[in-house]
Amino acid sequence: MRTRQTLSVGKDRFRVGPWQGAADVAYLAVSNDPPRPTTEGLRNCLSQLSDKGYSSVVTAALHPSEAGAFDQLGFSELDRLLVLAHDLEDLNPPRRTLERGIRVRQPLPGDRSKALEVDHRAFQPMWRLDRSSLRDAESATPTSRTRVAAHGTSVVGYAVTGRSGRQGFLQRLAAEPSHAGSGIGSALVIDSLKWATRHNVRRMLVNTQFDNHRARQLYLGLGFRETPTYLVVLSRSLP
Repeated sequence: MRTRQTLSVGKDRFRVGPWQGAADVAYLAVSNDPPRPTTEGLRNCLSQLSDKGYSSVVTAALHPSEAGAFDQLGFSELDRLLVLAHDLEDLNPPRRTLERGIRVRQPLPGDRSKALEVDHRAFQPMWRLDRSSLRDAESATPTSRTRVAAHGTSVVGYAVTGRSGRQGFLQRLAAEPSHAGSGIGSALVIDSLKWATRHNVRRMLVNTQFDNHRARQLYLGLGFRETPTYLVVLSRSLP
């Protein structure tokens, strides 16, 4: 199983595949709505992952209220993510100046590969996206769009934004570390907020690690506020 696929177990549906390209670590997301699998369905899913040769499994980010079956089957918390929200009724983002020659535009053929290279330089190994996880980010909501920040033919940042009804999600944001301070992250976030506003989205959500102070300051400076909500990423070994 080299790419992510949907696994159905009774009424439960799981999105499974390699975790960020690691051959022995499985990624697991719940496709139910809401994403609360039965204990039996999850146990069956884990058994199938073990049969496919995986030695451990890491979940997508979950709200704690969705973790019941995972807790019962011995999952432990791997990381915790802060959720920030932007109420878009009064969007008035600060002016940001991009470094000369950089512009935000639609991705061209080949740009997604370049964006993933930026992603790998911007994030620690655990949080890096591969092609499958980028596709998952782009298809996580009914409507989404991807924009890149480009300097000539080079991609120096990208953002994936989605919306479902009047709820928006900044699914992914990455900027080239060597261009820190050039306004790339701010420009991409502002572009996403404006797109959401044009489509009558009322609130935008984004999550980040609690210790990612740079990202937190970026979002807070652009009008987001920290919420009491948090998400958890869970893991466990497989027999």
